[in-house]
Amino acid sequence: MAWNDRIREAAYTSPGGIRLTFDFENVSEVVEKKTTGFEFPDADGTFVQDLGHSGRRYPLRVVFWGDDYDLEAEAFIAVMLERGTGKLEHPIYGTKDVVPFGRITRRDDLKTAANQAILEVTFWETIGLLYPATQTDPASAVLSAVDEYNAATSQFFADILGLDTAIERVTLKNEYLRLLGAAQEGLQGIADVQNDVRTQFNAIVDSVNQGIDILIADPLTLAFQTTQLIQAPARALTSIEARLDAYGNLAQSIIVGADDPETQGLDSRNSNKFHNGDLYASTYVTGSVVSVVNNQFITKTEALGAAESILDQLTIVTDWRDLNFESLLGIDTGEAYQQLQEAVALAAGFLVEISFSLKQERSIVLDRPRTIIDLVAELYGSVDDQLDFLINTNNLSGSEILELPAGREIVYYV
Repeated sequence: MAWNDRIREAAYTSPGGIRLTFDFENVSEVVEKKTTGFEFPDADGTFVQDLGHSGRRYPLRVVFWGDDYDLEAEAFIAVMLERGTGKLEHPIYGTKDVVPFGRITRRDDLKTAANQAILEVTFWETIGLLYPATQTDPASAVLSAVDEYNAATSQFFADILGLDTAIERVTLKNEYLRLLGAAQEGLQGIADVQNDVRTQFNAIVDSVNQGIDILIADPLTLAFQTTQLIQAPARALTSIEARLDAYGNLAQSIIVGADDPETQGLDSRNSNKFHNGDLYASTYVTGSVVSVVNNQFITKTEALGAAESILDQLTIVTDWRDLNFESLLGIDTGEAYQQLQEAVALAAGFLVEISFSLKQERSIVLDRPRTIIDLVAELYGSVDDQLDFLINTNNLSGSEILELPAGREIVYYV
């Protein structure tokens, strides 16, 4: 079978079920790889972040001709304007779920081709759902959303900064190094818990410090390095409370320590200072998101508390961002925030989902003095695996380790 034997009839079926065939000229398809390249001053080569690909796009020049060409062209435009997902039977590339995208043009050459209309339209392939429900691994979906945020916020940071003058660059450098020092101080203790995390964290800090003069001139790479630095300690095998508190406190310190947006004016240096703080504060939220995915939750209370914590962090940062954008008369494209919001929403949903299979909290009040070993054996049926758990979940210390007094409330999980 030759290539021309494989060309099929071209047709479009609207969301309402109306199927129209059409003639066409040359065809093409477009697909974009969602990639970003980062050049680091202390390394040879390029790091390419690969986030998959977009849907395919099919620009078509559609031709209607004959006695009723005008009616056929008008009917075709009418089905193009229906809302929802249609089906394109492409003559070369197969059948696709699509939405007509953007401008649709019609040309009637009444003098040179009086019985012919030419329409130009681009069909975009669509997945049909805003949040696909076929994710087999919710944790991976959360981390993918974080990767999307990293790429989007890096690009936004590079696009929004004003770095035309030397004083703007110096001011940004000094402010960036101040926040870098705060991040290192606030996260070093978390990173030090695990050797590989400490090594990665320290390596990124050293890389940024050593190449800061070059990186200030390359804000795309500077922002990407910052996201990797902030999120690295989230993988450390320490308590989830410690990680969430560290990221929450760092974000709060930026917001509390920020200048009043009503008095800082529209100077580009103030704008740069805000966007630098926004990069850190928003990425601290993703640090909390990565933390909850990299944690083994035991109790329902713990998981739901973590979900509430990251939602609260997002709310605080969002309110602060909105206030500053309004004051600085800045334009937020929304791409980075949309990815941040999705990462938090997916993480919260992940935590709620797993909470149904986790232990639920119960409590008792002791009617007589008890030894901790005796109580653990009664509540959990074994001692070795649960002794430390009971101590930690009830904050037992001192004499209570030896004997629990009557009247003491004890929390346990079943």
